[in-house]
Amino acid sequence: MDRASGSAYTMELSRQQQRLWEVECVVRGSALLHTGIALRLDGMLDEKRLCRAVTAVFRRHELLNTGFRADGGTLTLGPATHHEPRVLHRPDLGADRAGHLAEVRRAAAAAHAEVFPLAGEPLARAHLTVLGDGSGVLLLTFHRLVMDLFSLHQVVTDLQEAYRRGPDEPLAPADRYSALLAAREHRRSADWEFWRTELSGFPTPWIGERRPEPGWLPDGAELRVPLDPDLSGLLQANARAARCTPTVYVTAAAARRVLERSGAADLVLGTMSANRMNSDAVGPLAQAVLVRVGPSAPHGDQGVLAQVRRGLREGMAHQGVEFEEIVDLLTDGMGVARDDLAPLSVSVTADSWQSSVAGLAFTLFDLDDDQGEGEVEEEDEGTAGPVVRPSQLDLEFNLSAAQPQLVLTYDRRCFGAQWCERFAADLLTDLATGRG
Repeated sequence: MDRASGSAYTMELSRQQQRLWEVECVVRGSALLHTGIALRLDGMLDEKRLCRAVTAVFRRHELLNTGFRADGGTLTLGPATHHEPRVLHRPDLGADRAGHLAEVRRAAAAAHAEVFPLAGEPLARAHLTVLGDGSGVLLLTFHRLVMDLFSLHQVVTDLQEAYRRGPDEPLAPADRYSALLAAREHRRSADWEFWRTELSGFPTPWIGERRPEPGWLPDGAELRVPLDPDLSGLLQANARAARCTPTVYVTAAAARRVLERSGAADLVLGTMSANRMNSDAVGPLAQAVLVRVGPSAPHGDQGVLAQVRRGLREGMAHQGVEFEEIVDLLTDGMGVARDDLAPLSVSVTADSWQSSVAGLAFTLFDLDDDQGEGEVEEEDEGTAGPVVRPSQLDLEFNLSAAQPQLVLTYDRRCFGAQWCERFAADLLTDLATGRG
């Protein structure tokens, strides 16, 4: 890279980024591939200090400090200049009245939906709204080409540290994303062999209601199910008794239900991994590993929970091969069609956290406007839903004290709404009765 001369430079994209770029070419002009976080700021807000902290964090990470330019179907990476976060003062709004908060939510949601023109700018931006009572809302928006779930957590951690230190104590340089990709390339051969052995003899499951069309298209749907507030404590207790995390416990319960419906002897499922190779580099890396379950799986007939626990541990040790490359190994080397796979992604979160740094409290700010009890907003006809892989089934257990819920995201061309409703009901019954 040659930032000094301003000439264009190239950086290898990960396989995940290549797939995301394919999606971007299909949904260009929409915000389907946006991600981010909104933070409510209460306390001693130093506006200039916060803006400097945001800029320092964006400059710290290679991908957040890179420009992306689209020329037809070609994506070019080059030097970029960051703008200061946009700051909007709203003295007419306070944080205490529900109507004021609803207006802030609507404005933040509109800002989040602003598309990145892909004209050479970084794919990261910040909006700060300062309210009349001195509090504020900081909205960070990214394109998924430069951000994933674990990277987002890293950015928030960096932001708090940069605000605490102030301008006189800069952040240490972050690991380079390109260097991380090179390290993966170095260890690829050993990891390839692991996955070839692990996934040999993979059966073809049928877990959906009908086959999806080939390709990766934005044809996802969501099912939201309110959770019993007591379920959070129950999950924690059952996971401790099983000597695993709540995510592993829920994954095992979901895997057993999917396995029952697949009609296969064993099943390969994708699930969340939080390893990230112990790196603080930001960028879309493998967020999932494949876990094989069932009596004929390599782990043997040890029960689904034991197989998931062992499979995750071994899979995380072999992430030199990215998730999409493992899928290609199955599709190209073993005669399994991509649309026959059954990625199952599971995450368990409790987003009611709050942390205080240098007199400023950071709290998650919900962008979803309250709709009233019992009201469900109808999806407009023709409006694209979440972007999903074919056959994807994504479960997010949000155990927030405010509004605990299960969010099930699925490919509507493969899974019908009734199938997902039955699956969610059976899964919640299993978890409530301790059959994790």
